[in-house]
Amino acid sequence: MRVWVASIVYYSYCYAVCEVLRLVVLYLVPKPRQSLTIQLLLEFVGTIQICAPMFDVGTVMENYGLFGVFIEITGLEIVNSFLLRDAIAHPCPIVTTCYRKSKAIRRAIYVFLVQITAAYLSYFVARQFWKFGIHQAHTELLHTSTCTADLTVALAVGYSTTQILVNCSFAGFLCVLGINFTGMYANPIVAWACTFNCEGVSHIGHLFVYWLAPLIGWYASEIVFGAEDSEVFCEEPTEPTKETKKEK
Repeated sequence: MRVWVASIVYYSYCYAVCEVLRLVVLYLVPKPRQSLTIQLLLEFVGTIQICAPMFDVGTVMENYGLFGVFIEITGLEIVNSFLLRDAIAHPCPIVTTCYRKSKAIRRAIYVFLVQITAAYLSYFVARQFWKFGIHQAHTELLHTSTCTADLTVALAVGYSTTQILVNCSFAGFLCVLGINFTGMYANPIVAWACTFNCEGVSHIGHLFVYWLAPLIGWYASEIVFGAEDSEVFCEEPTEPTKETKKEK
């Protein structure tokens, strides 16, 4: 089996797992759709969806080079534009929203902890697939005891077919450009999943480069292009007052 075929099988596995988990959350968890519990569980699933496929980027890079990574990232971003829903899977909008709205801090902490946990567990989702032994490259990853810092991609979500293609292609282009110069990470939560505690960068360096830098960049972009609050996860749900209940 060719490496690119094995990679597509792996991505399909990741998305299938996440879709099944969403169905479980929405139909088997006895909570209202708008409840905090459901929102956090969906955030958990969405973060796994973003992080898990990234563990295959190194394999594509080794076998197909920068152009292969460009095709891979562009394809993943297109799929995520359609399948990623009811989740943010990115800490930057949470942090900047809370900077503007102090009342959202407690809720944001919940979301952040869920993202961190899901990012960590996404590695085990990847390992479970590697155990199938579909390709030698994945078997080697299963038995690798060390890792080194590598790359990630920013989440791109479009509103039309043309915008989706442009945004996702640009995301792939940025990743390829970043590999050449810095080994960039645009999403801190993916950097945490793929490279924290890996060789090549200290813990402090990881936090400064892969967390602080994207936060500064996100905040700067909001100043230039305007801010959009992540209301789904950063707004505390309003409870009806007693007077309102009596009127009803």
